[in-house]
Amino acid sequence: MRHSMAVPVTDVAQELQRLRTEIQQLREIVNALFNAVFEDNEEEEWEPSPDRDDRFHLYN
Repeated sequence: MRHSMAVPVTDVAQELQRLRTEIQQLREIVNALFNAVFEDNEEEEWEPSPDRDDRFHLYN
């Protein structure tokens, strides 16, 4: 006979809300980091990537 632990629906709802809040905080952190990285790099000029043929020769 299998016994399952019954978790009150209110506990599940509270945990779900807590996780949603944490996910939103993580999204904000990731966005801030992303913006910081790309704002810092706006002043620098990126060299274009080598053509596909050039990359092939670089690695072989």
